[in-house]
Amino acid sequence: MKQERKKRSIRRYTKIDKLSHRKHHLDDLNIIVKVLYPYRVTINKYQKFLEKTTFTASQKKRIVTTAHSLTIINELYRDQDTLGRFYVTTEDMGNAIYMLQNELHLPKHQYLLSPNLRWFYKELQCYFEAKEFTNKDIRCRLGKGTSSVYQYLTELVDRGFLEIIDRKRSGFTYRIKSRSL
Repeated sequence: MKQERKKRSIRRYTKIDKLSHRKHHLDDLNIIVKVLYPYRVTINKYQKFLEKTTFTASQKKRIVTTAHSLTIINELYRDQDTLGRFYVTTEDMGNAIYMLQNELHLPKHQYLLSPNLRWFYKELQCYFEAKEFTNKDIRCRLGKGTSSVYQYLTELVDRGFLEIIDRKRSGFTYRIKSRSL
């Protein structure tokens, strides 16, 4: 009798492979938000700007639904109109594109960089095209402060635009990865 109970528990808790059923976890997030908040409506005033981009219709739909989900999740920090509809912010649109970057297969990665970070990266490309450089080299060449240069460098390394070559004393030596912006 004890053996039957063990067999039942083994059959009862079968593991289902997540990837065979759905490819992306963001689809799950969108479904969960839709189930939990079926009557919440958002107003996306950035949708007309999204129409001007080179995304396909399915990519635009995924971006809009993910931005809707992020707005609903952050509803305490979003503005509402008199009918209770929430406004999608640029932060929600940017986060949606950033979260979907692997699924969107972007031809140019400039969509993912803020204007300041894009300027900083282009300056690095101009001055240190194929050379190795340090934090101090950048500060001397661009005239930026230590904290802002450190912030930009860590962001570019995290996003894969720069690579760390060597560690010298307390700093790093960087090189620009070969990729066009």
